[in-house]
Amino acid sequence: MSLRIDERGMTTTHLMLFATLAVCLFTFAARSRNLEVRVMHGDEANQAVRAGGLIDAGVYHYDPTDHHGPVMYYAAIPFCKATAKTFADTTERNFRMVPVAFSLMTLLLMLGLYARDRKGLFTHPAGVMTAIGLTALSPAMNYYSRFFIQETMFVTFLTGMLVCAVHYVRAGGGTRKGAWMAGGFGACLGLAAATKETIVLSVAAAGIAALCACGFRRLLAAWNTRDFLIMLGAAALVMVLFFSSFFTYPKGLYDAVFATFGAYAERAVVEDHTHPWNFYLRLLFWHKYSPAITWTKLGGLMGVLNPMSSSHAVGRIWSEAGVLIPPALLAAALAFAPRRDARAGSGGTPAATRWLRFAAVYTLALTAIYSAIPYKTPWCMLAFLHGYILLAGIGVGLAWERVSRLPAKGRWASVAAIGAFLAYAAAHQGAQAYYACFKLPADIRNPFVYAHTSQSALDIVDAIEEAAQKADGFATSIAIATPPSDTWPLPWYLRKYTQVGYWSSVEDIPPGFEPAILVVSQAERDPATDRFSGILRGTDFGIGIRPSTLLNIFLPDTLSDTDE
Repeated sequence: MSLRIDERGMTTTHLMLFATLAVCLFTFAARSRNLEVRVMHGDEANQAVRAGGLIDAGVYHYDPTDHHGPVMYYAAIPFCKATAKTFADTTERNFRMVPVAFSLMTLLLMLGLYARDRKGLFTHPAGVMTAIGLTALSPAMNYYSRFFIQETMFVTFLTGMLVCAVHYVRAGGGTRKGAWMAGGFGACLGLAAATKETIVLSVAAAGIAALCACGFRRLLAAWNTRDFLIMLGAAALVMVLFFSSFFTYPKGLYDAVFATFGAYAERAVVEDHTHPWNFYLRLLFWHKYSPAITWTKLGGLMGVLNPMSSSHAVGRIWSEAGVLIPPALLAAALAFAPRRDARAGSGGTPAATRWLRFAAVYTLALTAIYSAIPYKTPWCMLAFLHGYILLAGIGVGLAWERVSRLPAKGRWASVAAIGAFLAYAAAHQGAQAYYACFKLPADIRNPFVYAHTSQSALDIVDAIEEAAQKADGFATSIAIATPPSDTWPLPWYLRKYTQVGYWSSVEDIPPGFEPAILVVSQAERDPATDRFSGILRGTDFGIGIRPSTLLNIFLPDTLSDTDE
């Protein structure tokens, strides 16, 4: 028996790997740049403080009511410990490097979706490399990969599940490799579940897509009990480890199984984040906030330059040509186009076509599920946005395959057209990502900015620091009396202070307690003035911590007199 090595195939594989590594290096340089500049979002601060307790005390207790799974908190430990001994020593960069790192893992995992034997999601190198490039340049992916929130790593684990599923199907049930892929799928499923509870939505969409792509009979014929138990065991083991805080808090596992559903069913209709069904579609495909800027995935950043306002001139006008939609529609159309392929073996539907159908139905089903839920926050769309990116990559790959079969005269013109489209897509997506991350990172004209902390919130932090320096430094007593939702991100910015108390109202502050610094909501200004008159003096105006949310700061009366 002689062993022949397909040098051409090896070269293609190596080129794809080197190209992906180059994309990863570029992506790392872009996404890790100036991570500390943008003011902390309230959700980021909340997550960071939760991780801070784990960093300092080594203790974490899962709370299904107000928080997501624990994976991100544990993942933050090495990034924080690398440069800081305690939570107080950490910086925004420590925490935001976590999603940056996982975003790079997603790009690497996507290589596993390519199969030279045409039994994977991608059958042509141009397709998978396009998808990797679009993921790297995606404005939403870039923007939220610089947020210390769960969505970026959630996409990583979903991608890992898909990679394992592709290779499980290629290996076949009951094989040794199939068992390993079943275990890998279960591990990624467990990590996704221990990251964010919305995994149930992705699983539901995947179930619908599998039925549409394969049919019940084929799925039943492919069933393997051993592999299913391996998958289930791996998922259960990961979930038990994380939700029980590595066997130190068993109640966390109980809450994850029995309390999560009720908590999220209640949260799904909370009025603060209720939006119409087309909220995500408008953000992704046509968002217009003001004449100054029009965002669209269909054509990049448009109308950026407002001739009426030179102070907001941050770019140029872009065309309206498509980026994701044309190749994604091509892929979706071909997924259900009637055809037969000799490579299918028995004359049935080829594996690549079934995977294409799965991706199309999964993406549309997940979009519909998220759109139907009244509770919406823009970062949730990453789960199905990645599906559209995958479809766009598949569409480019399919177009490239068909172009390669054309006569030489028409082939080069078609190749040039595809190349021009890819260059156009890269320019537009890259421009949007640049403006989103570096020009308008906390500006309400940015479509991805949502309930973000105002830059003026740092004025509160600066005033506290200045007053504390004239008092007891980091031991200065500080009282915060605001509704819990209006408190954030102050706990992050006050993490070095050792004498900070948080209450919902001035009335809740213990009798006899006289803080050196007091921060209250606008509604609590008068009660604070009445109670601390002669001791503290409030500012004459509120300071915006978020749009439409004002806080007042009270400083020592003697200090105010001195400053005046």
